[in-house]
Amino acid sequence: MNVNYKKQSSVIDQIKLLSTVKAVKSVYGIYDLVVIFESDNLQQVKSEIDEKLPLIDGIENMTTLISVS
Repeated sequence: MNVNYKKQSSVIDQIKLLSTVKAVKSVYGIYDLVVIFESDNLQQVKSEIDEKLPLIDGIENMTTLISVS
């Protein structure tokens, strides 16, 4: 995801509070953060991505990839 640089620390702290978040990593390049969600319940992950992430101030853009194994 892309985040407002001035709000990055706050964004990370808020994302870490989500129940399905396994890791949040700062990265360099086209994106600012990589967030890894993990759950046996795909609907729970989808709910947090669709409903909770948009409420976090400072997130400017998101791209999602889902790995199912």
